[in-house]
Amino acid sequence: ENRTFAEKANIGIVFAEYGLVESGGVVLYSAAERGRSSSLLPQVSIVVLNKSSIQPRVAQVAEILHQQAAQGMRMPSCINIISGPSSTADIELVKVIGVHGPIKQIYLIIDDL
Repeated sequence: ENRTFAEKANIGIVFAEYGLVESGGVVLYSAAERGRSSSLLPQVSIVVLNKSSIQPRVAQVAEILHQQAAQGMRMPSCINIISGPSSTADIELVKVIGVHGPIKQIYLIIDDL
């Protein structure tokens, strides 16, 4: 039911765990209360991101995850790193953008409370 709803939505709003300066990407964790379909199916994705969670690159996020795992914290079953619309080219090299996931992402960076 949720997938069908997200499929028909024009805009999806997601809350990112981390932002990545180098690639302009965001890190999304999969969890029961955070469905992936709202970040993948609508044409536009609005990503809400805490300013303090912005990291230089994936290496820093991997270090944070490593430290959390070493402390016995449960890791998410899926971690998505999204850095823009997908693209592909067929045999004739015709490039198509937005094959999987949103065509446009909007970042809303908020100060921590």
